[in-house]
Amino acid sequence: MSDLSHLHEALHSVVDLAADERIQRVRQPHWIGYTRSKRILEKLEDLLSYPRVDRMPNLLIVGDTNNGKTMIASRFQRLHPAADNASGEHAVIPVLLIQAPPAPDESRFYGAILEALGAPYKPRGSVEEKQMQVLRLLRTVQLRLLIIDEIHHILGGHIAKQRHFLYVLKHLANELVLSGTSLTL
Repeated sequence: MSDLSHLHEALHSVVDLAADERIQRVRQPHWIGYTRSKRILEKLEDLLSYPRVDRMPNLLIVGDTNNGKTMIASRFQRLHPAADNASGEHAVIPVLLIQAPPAPDESRFYGAILEALGAPYKPRGSVEEKQMQVLRLLRTVQLRLLIIDEIHHILGGHIAKQRHFLYVLKHLANELVLSGTSLTL
């Protein structure tokens, strides 16, 4: 056996895999905890643990495409997974990661939340029905932090729709006393 001291211990078992298995392993996403990503994770932790107050803090993360914003958000969600609630009939979901709809559309936004929760809903149902269902479910699962990826999609609509969508986000955060994080370009 060759000397593997130059490799991280976690990779020692990979060396003996067949070539195609090693290639698949290399193609998997890998977390690299660089300084800025660690700082963002710390800020997200602060948002998650922030005491509920009337105006909860929010965070907008802006960066070039393929700089790891979605990977950071996904990692944070994995660090705070949904958990069974021993005293209730529902799960507790501290962090929810969704992707903004491709245009500032309230109905599609609520649909994205319901899809992420795995909740049954009527895609053609009224906005009011979806809004009430989202508010009820997010209270039930005790959501603390909503992460919206690709928030810059709201710029794809008319200024009036953009403004309305921002009001929707503010209303949701105020109703649920919720922190939020948005990731963009």
